[in-house]
Amino acid sequence: MTLPHRPIYLDYASTTPVHPKVLEAVAPYWRQEFGNPSNLYALGRRAGDALDRARAQVAGILGSHEDEIVFTGGGPRATTWR
Repeated sequence: MTLPHRPIYLDYASTTPVHPKVLEAVAPYWRQEFGNPSNLYALGRRAGDALDRARAQVAGILGSHEDEIVFTGGGPRATTWR
């Protein structure tokens, strides 16, 4: 039996590959614009503005209201959000 040269990842409930377009869109916020969106300094305000734009975009795609969109750091945090 010949094994594949690449690993076969079966834990997509834990994490998934990032689409190249998503990676491109968020890269500036990992490299330069990494401020805390909850803070009032300029870097944080820019991060908060980007988060608001993303929330509006997702709400538009889903046909929902912006206040219905909640971003979390992962599944465990999403289960405890109220």
